Amino acid sequence: MSDRPQSLGERLHAGERGAQAAPRRAHESAPWQGRHLHFIGIGGAGMSGLARVALELGARVSGSDRADSPYLALVRRAGAEVALGHDPRNVPPDAEVVVSTAIASDNVELVRARERGQRILHRADLLAELTRLRRTIAVSGTHGKTTTAAMIVHILERAGRAPSFVVGAKLRGYGTNARLGGGDWLVVEADESDRSFLKLAREIAVVTNVELDHHSTYASLEELESAFAQFIGAARIVVVGPEVLLPTAFAGQVKRAAADDRAATADPPLRLPLPGRHNVINARLAIAAAEAVGVARADAVRALDDFAGTERRLEAIGRSPTGAQVYDDYAHHPTEVAATLAAARELRPAGRLVTVFQPHLYSRTRALAREFGRSLAHADMVVVTDVFAARENPSEWPGVSGLAVVRAAAEAAPGRPLVWAPTLRSALAALRRSTGAGDLVVTMGAGDIDRVARAFAHGSPLVDEPPGIERGVPLARFTTVRTGGPAEFFARADDLERLCELLAWAVCQGLPVEAIGSGSNLLVADQGVRGLVVKLEGHLSAIEIEGERVLCGGGARLPQVAARAARAGLAGLEFAVNIPGTVGGAVRMNANAYGGELGAVLEWVEVATPAGVRRLRPAELGFGYRRSALRPGEVVARAAFRLRRSTPEQVRAELERLRRARREAQPSGIKTFGSTFKNPPPDDPRAQGRTAGMLLDAAGCRGLRIGGARFSEKHANFVENLGDATTADIVRLMGEGRRRVRERFGVELEPEVRFLGEVDLAPLF
Repeated sequence: MSDRPQSLGERLHAGERGAQAAPRRAHESAPWQGRHLHFIGIGGAGMSGLARVALELGARVSGSDRADSPYLALVRRAGAEVALGHDPRNVPPDAEVVVSTAIASDNVELVRARERGQRILHRADLLAELTRLRRTIAVSGTHGKTTTAAMIVHILERAGRAPSFVVGAKLRGYGTNARLGGGDWLVVEADESDRSFLKLAREIAVVTNVELDHHSTYASLEELESAFAQFIGAARIVVVGPEVLLPTAFAGQVKRAAADDRAATADPPLRLPLPGRHNVINARLAIAAAEAVGVARADAVRALDDFAGTERRLEAIGRSPTGAQVYDDYAHHPTEVAATLAAARELRPAGRLVTVFQPHLYSRTRALAREFGRSLAHADMVVVTDVFAARENPSEWPGVSGLAVVRAAAEAAPGRPLVWAPTLRSALAALRRSTGAGDLVVTMGAGDIDRVARAFAHGSPLVDEPPGIERGVPLARFTTVRTGGPAEFFARADDLERLCELLAWAVCQGLPVEAIGSGSNLLVADQGVRGLVVKLEGHLSAIEIEGERVLCGGGARLPQVAARAARAGLAGLEFAVNIPGTVGGAVRMNANAYGGELGAVLEWVEVATPAGVRRLRPAELGFGYRRSALRPGEVVARAAFRLRRSTPEQVRAELERLRRARREAQPSGIKTFGSTFKNPPPDDPRAQGRTAGMLLDAAGCRGLRIGGARFSEKHANFVENLGDATTADIVRLMGEGRRRVRERFGVELEPEVRFLGEVDLAPLF
């Protein structure tokens, strides 16, 4: 019998659901119940969105992808079983296999499915099934599909229509690119690139524009126009952009969206927060589509007042250390490039408009190099990288590279600064060399050029994935209360170099970062934590004595630091013996206890960032009551405490006195994160000098239980996990305690615990 680990496919066929998968939310209707769908390339924007909707429709979902991505994390958290890397063993024998055009015909998982005779569906086939379950608005066109579809979703959401949607990028403010809503309408992005949009059932067809692209599918503009004629022919209503030419046979079913010359004078006027004439046209299309659904035009217009856009559509990334504003955009066609640069000009940069362009697909680069050159001429400085191959094989395109675009740009704008930077690292180096305060930098392309934008904005190196990063690691065991779900990414750091490398990688991936130590004062969301969670160990948790100074890592536990100082006869940190957290957490929260204050003995801290390490004095940390000015992604790596000489006996005696006081007043031997609420300010007349624990006790919270969580019988400001509590139980219990204190005393208790992940705090407030 083989002792090799079971593959994803074998585990699923055996019925294992995976301990780290998030629970699937039930939906009123589950028409796909009983189906098992395996997505090859599940981490793509379109595939991941469809996979999440399939889960909500009752299907069992598994999948694989060659590399991790934020979209892969979303499907993991939704309940899909995901494998990294393609392997024939990943394919469950009972599954229907879903592929997209990006999956090569010789993919090993696809080959295995064909050999077994399993049903193989193109992504569009499954999307077509979905469009038959809802009244569908299908949005297509060479440019603007994602933004227009997202605008329609936003209008319908604001109108109370609870739409379902599957679009090509996350909607800002929604946190997702796909959702099964409770309403009648479904909004989908219809992909014309491989003619698959013709498979979709569509009641309303929206066509933004028609321009030749996808040269491996369409030999001419006439072929493309013929496909769009078929697309609109099956729709009851057609909404088209102002420049779309259609055969007269469709005139009766067409609503033509107005161009932007009417936007400012319309009533009510369109106040779109996004720059660019192309976005005004997108908005007009969305308004017309919403009117066709029955939304009043004025309501549709007003809904777009707070439309935040989608990811990678002129997305503001940040400001570089040199003072340049940094944006990123998905533009990968000459028309899109020109429109994005025009929109960037509307932002009125004080300096130059600088663009870094990454061509996408060899076929497109060869066909449109001259047009790309003309579009890029709208920038003041141009950096061009080599081609992002995507699904194409470079060996099949000899002689085609980004240099063709460089030559075309040089011809279109002679004398304009132009840089050939074939690699992402060389493009990043060119930006750092050549840009300064007031410049506006836009990275563009449908590949991974956004990594350059993030690294440049944060002043970090461009790094590949460091070794030792784990996925889906359960975090409950790293907390003292023992609740919570898994980390999307998890890594351990034992020195400064490793920590900074991890932070730089996370920045390039667009991932938030959280550092943990002993796990006290921490409450992790039941569904887990998006981004990278770093545990500080080794040198970053060590404790050293240098004369009257204690040097320690951010991961060192405060009680151990206090005990080590006592053995050396150093006084001033005794209060820390009763703070069950780490040095890093204590600095971030400005911890204090028993009259002792961290800031009084702290000499300096070293804060790790993606760009390196900074040493800060207490005055630079912005200390306030139980808080500091440290920003997300900044990690306290080391700290120095300046203490005073005493004798070991005297300091140890004080430690024992404080420990005894804690034992007498607070519970021990329970699963808890520590104090639940902060004490009210001393000058709050409603509290009358009472602590949070006293208020909770007087409000009848001592021993109160919800689910597996209970306020301690010994001290009401401590919540304990009785063994099977969830984070949701604890938050509900905190909310009930907070409500009782507010109603009886008028005091609003503020949580002291730190929440990690997207914890639902509605029951708390």
